[in-house]
Amino acid sequence: MSRDPFKLSTAEDRSLWVSSGGMCAKCKTALILDDVDAKVNIGERAHIIGKAKGKGKQGGPRREFAEEFDITDENIDSLNNIMLMCSQCHHTIDTNIKAYPPTDLFYMKEEHESWVREQLSKKNKAIVVVHKRKNPMPVDSILLSKETNCLLLDAVSLQEEFTDFTEEGWKTAKNDNEDFFRKVVNSKRENEGTYLFVFPLSPIPLLIHLGSLISDTTAAVVHQFDRDTQMWCHENANLDKNVGLPEVKISEYVHDKLVVTVQVSGNIHEQDIKDAVDGSFQSLDIKIDKPELNAVLYKNDVEVLKSAFRKEVYRLQGENQYSEIHLFYFGPAGLAVELGRCINQNMLPVIHLYEYKIRDEKKYHSAITI
Repeated sequence: MSRDPFKLSTAEDRSLWVSSGGMCAKCKTALILDDVDAKVNIGERAHIIGKAKGKGKQGGPRREFAEEFDITDENIDSLNNIMLMCSQCHHTIDTNIKAYPPTDLFYMKEEHESWVREQLSKKNKAIVVVHKRKNPMPVDSILLSKETNCLLLDAVSLQEEFTDFTEEGWKTAKNDNEDFFRKVVNSKRENEGTYLFVFPLSPIPLLIHLGSLISDTTAAVVHQFDRDTQMWCHENANLDKNVGLPEVKISEYVHDKLVVTVQVSGNIHEQDIKDAVDGSFQSLDIKIDKPELNAVLYKNDVEVLKSAFRKEVYRLQGENQYSEIHLFYFGPAGLAVELGRCINQNMLPVIHLYEYKIRDEKKYHSAITI
């Protein structure tokens, strides 16, 4: 097929990508791959009736059929004559013309675009959001979209390992979060009616901060990672295994500071909190019956804990008007994002977030503030 410029307007080009679902019309491979630092586009526009004039090898593939299919110089670049394909399939149909006559290709285009419309009506349209700053091994966002049975329209990821736990390092990481979220917002604007499918594996303070940026006003599905099965979870297949209501304890004495502890994957010890927070404080503790790893993986349990956190934090803030809140969290990454989504900076004071280091004498270290 000709390498001449395609005479498509921006709107027409975007229409081609949308009607094709961002997938190859032949093999249905996703055409936007999300690399660690940038998106990689492996999609190519492919003429069904080739553009170059001439006979035999001098002309574009299937050019001799132009008159039969009412293709002229004026409409050869129309969407009716262009398919979206991966480079491999593009090469295949152009070097094996007898096996791929125009009739078959027009039919392939029609069938693929019809299939995409059907999938759009059945499945969630998703922007996959990968926030993985632990472990340098990247996650393939295309595989994630298939695992969650959604139609992937875009992918945005931040997968550079975070290793600088200094004050300056946390400041940079917070800025990185904000830059990353701007990319998510831009993608959401370009793809109306989409959910964010969030896959988080990063230090907890960064995930709580990310959640606060996403907020509860954005349609988002946050997934939890099951370390036992090495699979991502959201919906609970066995409702009999929920954790139930958490125990909520509030200390009697009211002070200018509120310390909130959320104990899900393990226990948070009082002395560790006193080592991290200067002076007196009132405490709010939210704890499941038996804290352990993988205790909370599914949507139902997450919603129960999220509701308890939101209800008690806002109730206490309304009653006591704290000047600052200190949040200590021991739980899964996905729930950390969900708790962050509860944080409205217009209704709560500054919130201090902490990173846990089990091998340090002082276990909790100040990380970032919201």
